[in-house]
Amino acid sequence: MKWMIIVFAISLMASAFLWFEPEVTPLHLSSSITLQSSSIGQAPEEHSHQNAHLIDTFLSKLSDTSLKGTDVDGLYPVDADGNLVLSNSIKHRFEYFLSTMGEFPLEEVLEMVREDISLNLSSPAKEQALALFDDYVAYKYALADLEASLQAPQDYEIHDIQRFRFQLDQLRAVRRDYLSSEAVDAFFGFDEIYDDFMLSRLEIQNNQQLSADEKQAQLSALEQTLPGDVKEMRDETQRVSQVFKVTEDMKTSGADEAEIYSVREQAFGQEAALRLKALDQQRAQWQNRVDSYLAKRKAIMSDDVMTPDEQQAQVEDLRQASFSDQEQARLSAFEIMAEQQEANH
Repeated sequence: MKWMIIVFAISLMASAFLWFEPEVTPLHLSSSITLQSSSIGQAPEEHSHQNAHLIDTFLSKLSDTSLKGTDVDGLYPVDADGNLVLSNSIKHRFEYFLSTMGEFPLEEVLEMVREDISLNLSSPAKEQALALFDDYVAYKYALADLEASLQAPQDYEIHDIQRFRFQLDQLRAVRRDYLSSEAVDAFFGFDEIYDDFMLSRLEIQNNQQLSADEKQAQLSALEQTLPGDVKEMRDETQRVSQVFKVTEDMKTSGADEAEIYSVREQAFGQEAALRLKALDQQRAQWQNRVDSYLAKRKAIMSDDVMTPDEQQAQVEDLRQASFSDQEQARLSAFEIMAEQQEANH
C-alpha cells in the first residue's frame, strides 16, 4: 500500500499510536484474553458460556501469531433497543483480526470475525454487524484495487499536493461506494478532517507568494478551524514526537536507561514509561538476535567451499533454528537492508 503515505493522518499520528496502542509484536501468551463488553444494558452472564468458548478458541488460534498476548481491540456498541451503534471502535475490532492476514488463510480470518460478532452480539445488532463487516471487506478489496492503480509521489512539491487531493478524493469515493455515509463518518471522519488540515497546511507552507509572516498568520488561522478533539490529538502527537526526539538524542549522547525513563515518566506517567522501557528492551533483544543471525548468514554466504545451493540450505536451517515462523516474516526486511548495505560498500 505504497500510496497510502499520502494519508497524513496515519503517518503523523503513528508515533503516538506506536507508544500507547496495545503492543502486537510477539509476547508471552497471556493466561486470558480481555473481551470488551459490547452490549449496553445486557446481563453479563447472558453470553458467559459463549465468551468462555470464544476465549478458548482465540487463545488457540492466536498462540502462534503476532497477536499473541494482546487484548482484543475495539468494541461493538449497542443501544438500549439492541441496535448496533456505529463507532470507530467497530473498525478497530475488525482490523484487529484482519491484521492476521498472511498468518491465516483469508477465509479463516473472515470467519474469525464473523464468529466474534455472532458470539458477542444478539439480534438485531448481530445481523447489522455481519452486514457491516461484509461491506467493510468489499471496501478493502476495492481499496486494494485503487492502491494498485495509483503511483506513490517521489517528493513533496506543490504539484504533488494537488495529486494528493485527487487521490484522497478517489479514496473517499471508494469508501462511500461500499459503506453508508454514517459508517464512513464513524470509521474515517477523524482521518478525513485531519487529512484536509494537513493538505491545507502543506499548501500554505509551499506557497512562494506568501512571506514568512503571512504563512505563519495563515497557519495559525488554519489551526483554529480544527475541531477540539482533532486539535487535542494533534497537540498530543506533537508532544509525543518531541519527547521521542529528545530521548533518541539522549540515547545517541550516551544517556543511561534511568535518565531516559525519568524524561518519559515526567511526560507520560509511570505506566507509559514502564511500557516504553520494556519496548526498548524488547527491541534491543530482537536487534541483537538479528545482528547475530546476519553475521552468521554473511559468513555462510562468503564460504567459497559451498555451492550456492548448499549456502542457501544452511541459511534456511539457520533461520529455522533462530526464529519462529512469525519472526521470519519480519526478518526478511532486515536481510534486504543488509544486502543493500553490503552492495553500497
